Amino acid sequence: MGDDLPRSLTRAAVVTAALAALGAALAAFVHASPALVGGLAALVAFATAFALAATARALHAPDDVREPRTVHATRALEPLPGDVTRRGVFDRFWLYAAGAFAVLGIVPFVALARNAAPSGTKWRAGARLVTPDGVALRADDLAVGGVETVFPEGHVSDYDSTTLLLRLPSDAVGGADRRDWMHDGNVAFSKICTHAGCPVALYRQASLELYCPCHQSVFDVVHAARPVSGPATRALPQLALDVDPEGYLIARGDFSGPIGPDSWGRTA
Repeated sequence: MGDDLPRSLTRAAVVTAALAALGAALAAFVHASPALVGGLAALVAFATAFALAATARALHAPDDVREPRTVHATRALEPLPGDVTRRGVFDRFWLYAAGAFAVLGIVPFVALARNAAPSGTKWRAGARLVTPDGVALRADDLAVGGVETVFPEGHVSDYDSTTLLLRLPSDAVGGADRRDWMHDGNVAFSKICTHAGCPVALYRQASLELYCPCHQSVFDVVHAARPVSGPATRALPQLALDVDPEGYLIARGDFSGPIGPDSWGRTA
């Protein structure tokens, strides 16, 4: 960067930083790819650094106003040129950039305020619970302590809809949270772990807990499958159950929340 760097180049860097900041904020608001938001934020940092370096160079006093420090005699000094103490480098473009940076500063708060997206599975009100073979289940088909992987009827290959159906003992039902989501001791939760998306494949009847074998997250079935151990921080989404006129278990709607890890879909 030479001493005669054009001021227009500095302004171009400031404008680029401002536009990139606004672009990053807009991308965050419309829930664009995090890579896009991060790339624009990186461009803001690069362009700002370039503009500041150019501005520092522009403020640098020219060599012709320097004098040797060996002169000791007291004498009247000529005033410095006016452009040494006041140079037009901090113009309105910096004000525009400051406003854009302020907008970019609220992006983290936008991320914190995002609502959980709907689970978006194939479960719908009235959908029968069926086994992987497509067999519909009645409320008393599972023995107490039993567990079965189920899907919405007609969608046995939809992984996002994979659900664990369990039948709790009568003494556990009385103290369970969200009892209105159960039917005759049957309770259903998403089989997809909320930590890393692994299948929650193990059920320990003695403690009424579900285990994810990937990273050992443990979920308390009696209390709405809330995590009690391991890295998972969010409960398994629950499926409200009912029975149709023929006695088959059906869903009353989709899951109570988004399935899988937070990074999968909690960006709405």
